[in-house]
Parts: sequence; C-alpha cells; structure tokens
Amino acid sequence: MAELTFQAHALQLAERIDLKGLEREDQLSSNPLAFPVGRDSVAVLFRFGAAVFINVDPFREEEILAGLKARLVDPLPQRETEAATIVIKPDGDDALVGGNIELKNAAPERLLLVAEALAVSVALAYDEQRIAAAFDRIEPVASSLKRRKLLRGSRSDLVGQIGEALLIQQRLAGRIEIADRPDVLWDHPELERLWVKLADDYDLAIRARAIGQKLEVIRETADTMADLLSTRTSHRLEWYIIVLILVEILLGLYDRFLK
Repeated sequence: MAELTFQAHALQLAERIDLKGLEREDQLSSNPLAFPVGRDSVAVLFRFGAAVFINVDPFREEEILAGLKARLVDPLPQRETEAATIVIKPDGDDALVGGNIELKNAAPERLLLVAEALAVSVALAYDEQRIAAAFDRIEPVASSLKRRKLLRGSRSDLVGQIGEALLIQQRLAGRIEIADRPDVLWDHPELERLWVKLADDYDLAIRARAIGQKLEVIRETADTMADLLSTRTSHRLEWYIIVLILVEILLGLYDRFLK
C-alpha cells in the first residue's frame, strides 16, 4: 500500500462550543464530537472551543465553520491556528519525524489522537497569549506591592484590575486540565505510546503546568489587591468617623461657649 499524506488544521474558535444536539449517527466519537467528512477525512469539535480538520477540503471546512457560528460562545476576534502534516506509512511505526506525524494507518482512533493533540496545543497557545497579556497588566501592580505600596489609581481602576484578573483565572482554571488522558485511550490502550509521543512533541503537560502556575500568581495578586483595597477603604472610613466626631465636638463647644 502506498504512502498517503494528509494535512491537519486546528483552530481555536471561541471560549466554548455548544455541542448539544449535534450528535450524529455516523459519529466516530461523542467527546470530542468527531464525524467523517469523506474518505479518510475527519472533523473533530471540542467543547473548549477548538475544531480540528484532517484531510478536509477547505471549502467543506468553511461550510462546517459557518454552521457552527450560532454555537460559538464568546467567539474570538482572531482565531489561533496550528497545522500539521500526517504521513500514513503502512510498513512503519507511529512516530514523529522531521515535524511530520507518521501513522501506521488512518484508523479513526489514531486520527482522533492527532486531533486531540492539535486541539489542546492550539487552545494552550491561545491561553498563553492571554496569560502574557494579563501579566503585562499586573506587572506594575506586583512591583508596587513588592515596595509595600498599592498602585496609585482610582478605586474603580483597582476594582477593574481585580475583576479582570479573577475573570482570567476563572476562565482558564478548567482549561489547564485539557492535556489529560484522552477518552479514546480507554477503548484503545494500545495507542498509549502514540499519545505520549504527541503530548511530548507538543509539550502539552509542560505548557499546561506553566499556565497553572501563572494562574496561581494572578489569583494571589488579585487577592492581595483586594485585601489592600479593603484595608485602604476601612482606613478612610475610620478617618471619616474621626472627622465627624471632631465636627460634632466643635459644634457642641460652639453651642456651649459662644452662644
């Protein structure tokens, strides 16, 4: 049997894709939702907002994406993408050589593992960009906290920074688990080695762990900012109370001695 070459294309479309009701009789998998688009052609949709197309005609790919528009939750203004070349070598072993993914055959379970690796990688790439942008915004805050001072600014600005940090943490906290063991391996444990090779080549575990550590820094910074803001507010209230008491005392003295 001759060698075959497929192109795989992964996109991060949104924060989430609503897959409820998209089940099909010919589906290859329910989690993720995978279905054939043609011979040796597969589309795979992930709840965490990614879609992967393997050996799919670009026009057919656009048709599928157009049909998903109403199901995209918080669609991205600019999609993150990743591509890979799959080479089917019937006489070879599953391997990653020269940047290509070499497979013994085009069995759905093998293509699903490739789709899983690409989807997780493209999702992590998007998350890495968001984390980097968040760090750029909180870096001045962290520097001011290191000097034991709260960054100067209005209360609304500080509350906005806290809210943004918590929102990023909330949205990404569940996403760092997507590099876990794919469901397809429960039915095909013999493909464990292929998944290990894919996960290692795309550094999935390392990248997910790095995002988790950075999320923890963001959470701690937000908590510290909230505590300091609360302390600042309570100190202001104490001064307001002191001033009011002094005014009341002065008014009392005025009524007593000057009237």
